[in-house]
Amino acid sequence: MTKFGSARGVIAAVALSLLTATGCSAGSAAGTGGSSATSAGVAHAGVLKIGTSNNMKPYAYEENGKLTGFEIDLISAAAKRLGLQPQIVSLDFSGLLPAVSNRQFDVAAAAIGITAPRKKMVDFSDGYLAGYFGVLTRAESGITSAVASVKGKRIAVLQGSIEDANAGTFLPGADIVRFPDDNSADLALKNNRVAGFFNDFEPNLGIAKKYPDLHLKQPITIPATAFPAGWAVRKGNTKLAGRLNGALKQLVGDGTWLKLYKKYFPQDPVPTGSQLPPYTAKGQS
Repeated sequence: MTKFGSARGVIAAVALSLLTATGCSAGSAAGTGGSSATSAGVAHAGVLKIGTSNNMKPYAYEENGKLTGFEIDLISAAAKRLGLQPQIVSLDFSGLLPAVSNRQFDVAAAAIGITAPRKKMVDFSDGYLAGYFGVLTRAESGITSAVASVKGKRIAVLQGSIEDANAGTFLPGADIVRFPDDNSADLALKNNRVAGFFNDFEPNLGIAKKYPDLHLKQPITIPATAFPAGWAVRKGNTKLAGRLNGALKQLVGDGTWLKLYKKYFPQDPVPTGSQLPPYTAKGQS
C-alpha cells in the first residue's frame, strides 16, 4: 500500500500547475481560520479537509457514488478522535502532495508511502500501513517468481508511486511504463500493451477479480514493510502531525485499526503485537 515518488509526465505537470494556481486562495483561507483552527493545525476550525484518490481499491475508491475504503474509514475515525469533521475530496494521486503543500488540504490519505523525496515537500505522520508489492501478469507472459524474468518486458507502474521510484531496484532490466492511475494500467495489461503491472499486492487482487477470464496471477511479491504509508501534512505542521500520531495510537489501542485491516485486507496475514503500527520508514527515523 504504497503509492509514491516524484510526479512525472504531462498530466502531473498540469495537475501541479492547477494546484499551484488555486493554492494561494487556500493559503489565505488557512491564515484566517482563527485560534481554534491554528491550535488544531487545520485551515478551518472544526474541519479536517482530506485529499484522497477514488480508484485505489481497497484503500480509497468510489462505490455507489460514495468514497469508501481502508483509508477513508481510518482517517475519518482519526478526525473524529480529534473532534474534527472529516471533509474528503478526491484528486488524481500525482496532485495530492502539491495540494497539501499549497494548503488546499490539511492532510492527504491515499496509501502514500513515506520517502525522502516526499519529505522534502510535506511532513508525515507515523506509518500506519505496510504490506506487499506484487507484479500482476498473465500466465503466458513468461514472468515467473524469478525477478530476472522481467528483464526486457514492459511493466506498468502508477506514475509517482513507490513502485515507480524503486522499479529499477526491485525489477532490474524491466522496461517501465508509467500510467496516471490504476485503471489505465490494468487496461494496458488487459489489452496486452504491457506484460505486467507492478503495484500494491491488494489492489492487484481486485484487478485479477475484475478480469477472471485472463487468469491473472502475481508470481513476484516483494515485502513493503520498509515503505509504510503515512498521512501527509503541510511542511512544518507539527501540530497536526502530532495530533494524528496520537489518534493513530488510540485507533490501534482500541482495536479500530485491526478491525478495518481485517475488513479491507481479508486475504493478508493478520499483524499482531510488534507488527502493529506505528511503523517507521527505513532510513526516515
